[in-house]
Amino acid sequence: MDSLLTVEVVLFRAARDGRFVPVGADVPIDLTDPAPPAGDHLRALEKATVSLAVGSGLPAEVIRAVAATPVPRLFQESSWLYEHRAVVLTDNRCVVGGHVLHYNDLFGLYVTETEPESPVVVTVKDADTEIPIAATASFDLLTRPWIPVVKRDGETGLLGLRDVILNAHTIRQITAETPTMTAALHRLLLAFFHRVYGPQSEAAWQELWAAERLPTEALDTYLHRHRHRFDLFHPEVPFMQCAKLASLTPATAAKLVPYRAVGNNVTLFDHTTAADRVMLSPQEAARWLVTLQAFDPGGMKTPYEKDKSSERAPCNDFGVVVVEGENLKETLLLNALVYLPDHEKPMMTAPDDRPVWEEETGPSPRPDKRTARGWTDLLTWPSRRVLLSTTGSGEETLVDGVVITPGTRLDASLIDEEGMAAFRRPRDAKGKFKKGSPLFPVRLHPLRGVWRHSVELLLVELWDEGKNRQRPVALDQIAELAERRFLPLNAVYTLRVLGQRLDSKASVIEAWMEERVPAPVPLLRARDENLGSIIGHAIALADDAGSALRSFQAEYRKEFRDTTTPDIDHQYWPRLSRPFGAFLVSLGHARDKGRSELSAIQVWAKQVKRLAATVADRWVAGSPAQGRAMVALGKHHGVFHSRLATSERTFHTKIVAYTTGREETNV
Repeated sequence: MDSLLTVEVVLFRAARDGRFVPVGADVPIDLTDPAPPAGDHLRALEKATVSLAVGSGLPAEVIRAVAATPVPRLFQESSWLYEHRAVVLTDNRCVVGGHVLHYNDLFGLYVTETEPESPVVVTVKDADTEIPIAATASFDLLTRPWIPVVKRDGETGLLGLRDVILNAHTIRQITAETPTMTAALHRLLLAFFHRVYGPQSEAAWQELWAAERLPTEALDTYLHRHRHRFDLFHPEVPFMQCAKLASLTPATAAKLVPYRAVGNNVTLFDHTTAADRVMLSPQEAARWLVTLQAFDPGGMKTPYEKDKSSERAPCNDFGVVVVEGENLKETLLLNALVYLPDHEKPMMTAPDDRPVWEEETGPSPRPDKRTARGWTDLLTWPSRRVLLSTTGSGEETLVDGVVITPGTRLDASLIDEEGMAAFRRPRDAKGKFKKGSPLFPVRLHPLRGVWRHSVELLLVELWDEGKNRQRPVALDQIAELAERRFLPLNAVYTLRVLGQRLDSKASVIEAWMEERVPAPVPLLRARDENLGSIIGHAIALADDAGSALRSFQAEYRKEFRDTTTPDIDHQYWPRLSRPFGAFLVSLGHARDKGRSELSAIQVWAKQVKRLAATVADRWVAGSPAQGRAMVALGKHHGVFHSRLATSERTFHTKIVAYTTGREETNV
């Protein structure tokens, strides 16, 4: 009988004046009105109508509980609505038949298996029943929407943490307000994923990869123990915060947002002053809180007692590398290392590893310094002690202030512990590695693309002793999984590299950056230094062409003391990222098919030469030079073309020694 049970419902959100607003509309409606709805009211009700049926993913007891509720007075005289029920949502949820019914604009209705430990305000009720309002501020990060997602069809929206995990297979990617926020949210999600799913072995990883969606049971088992730790405004253990800072006076909430011109954070376009009262929604505050813990600059903070000096948060030291697949489920797994703390996996992970929300109690307000317990501890590092302050209640709760004090200083060797970074040994003026110099993290440059570090980002270093580079650890695992045929041998993933640049004192943000580099699996699996030489020489060709452009400009400026012409670099470097990405993909394809790399090499060389020549020609055409200056400009232009041709010939002479074939091409 249950298999045939269907009930039509209209979804409402509670309004503060006692009326209700149909989901997707802004028209308040009185459900006790005896006159049937018409006009705009009827159209709003029609758009908010859904069918609840057994077999659609909702338990039978939910359908029966909704069907047992009275038809609202407003519906009873309507020829269309006379059998419809009303479901009233507060905070996009209500308790029905022992389950929590959730609503999201992207994914519609769904349930959690049991009623949560944290209080939920409301249930399905008759229109005459009052809806209680929560007495204290609460924002459940598991179910309330706050993480910005892009679905596979391009639609954008916000989801709660639990919804992001369970719908990861339908989400294209996480894309937030800034690259740093995107990176911080990925690190948070990855730590959460590890604690829920492991995976404890490559076989467990492959099972998750093969599944259509991430399983619910493990998630709900984990949340049964830790649900209360995801309340942004919990009175004792607010998420990623320190409740013991309550004795300090909050500063403006603008302190959370780096582009607000508050204190030392002077910006060009924002005109916020310390006297302005900035309000943030809980969703915004949660995103900036996570970002602050990962990327907050160094400098002076509000002291809890005396110590007010803070180091820059750990993610400022490197470009955060996220391996991206076709959907978020793939992305999480591609970045998820085998996680078995009892066996020190990943490396430097101890059995007591845990993310910040699994601490037994809230943190001490006093700053400290320690080593990381392991990978999820590092991913959620508490670099600051923070406490948000709120105003309003229920749906009108806003964050109106924040206390930020120094937190936990990280005592770590990044190259041994940080898995989402690439490392390189610097070179001297002759291009030789500096012996004895440590390996430094790869960072983003506001002008020259991170693709120039593709050797360090993509290729394995064959030597443990005296190594000169180290790629993100996830790429080693991807190469191994492909060897075992768990992943396609010819797949091309994407590296999203995200970060920010600070000023010389590491206290002010100067730029946010995000770049993408293709990651062909054949290149990740390659275990010969010839490939590194090919890519290295290809990058050197671009450097030589860029050097020729700068020399061309510098010589002209020196001769005529000209400072009016624009810098030539800005027309050259940003336009090389896309063709270099195509070059990497072509190299991967050649390796996969066992063909020579010469075709890809020649295409790249021609693109570099053509772009450099075009930039130089346009710079000449835009120069205001006349008379003798025009003659000199032509002379320097000719020297540039000669130097460019020499660089190309030298490149082809050197590169042929590293290719796997000698066939000629007409490219």
